[in-house]
Amino acid sequence: MDNYLINLIDRMLDTSDQNKEAGYDSSKTISWKALREAENVENTEYIPQLITFIDNEKDKKKRDRSYFLLGHIAKNTSDLKALDYLIYRIQKETDKYIIASLLDRIAAIKKPIGTDLLPLIQATKSDKWLIRHSAIQSLKNALDSVAETALIEILNDSDDPYDLVYTNATINTIGTLRAIPFLEKHLKSRKRDVKDSAKYAIEEIKKRQE
Repeated sequence: MDNYLINLIDRMLDTSDQNKEAGYDSSKTISWKALREAENVENTEYIPQLITFIDNEKDKKKRDRSYFLLGHIAKNTSDLKALDYLIYRIQKETDKYIIASLLDRIAAIKKPIGTDLLPLIQATKSDKWLIRHSAIQSLKNALDSVAETALIEILNDSDDPYDLVYTNATINTIGTLRAIPFLEKHLKSRKRDVKDSAKYAIEEIKKRQE
């Protein structure tokens, strides 16, 4: 793999200068600067190298940082190969924190019609709330109607207030008039966050339709 990529991943993981004493400024650390650098990478030639690296890397922390980098390249370049690979890897990882972080990366990437969203939808049904909530948010920027259908199913069936708030927030960004009757169901919720997020989602959907 390109020496730059190896170096960047190592810097993202570098904790050698992280002094937690009073006055400590995390924004000046090696890892913080490397993470901000990774957010701006746009070289698609790095994609196949990162894919090969992830496929063979045993260190989960290095895979996690590689997903971070690959996710930002996919976001910055709209590269579908990188997007498809990131979605594919959801079912390959076992650490809930890595899966949730991977889903968070996917949330920011535009997902055109034809993208295989099934792994994301399956993850919305996880028994681990950390994965479930990130999976719900990962459907943001999805253009296929199956994403909205999955969110409507949660609105219709779930009574978990946190699931509902995350679903309302996501459908706020991709929902159509089809979702409004299911959102209206929660306007009388005793949970203020559920009620308010449903109200905001309805308002945003109506603005888009206008």
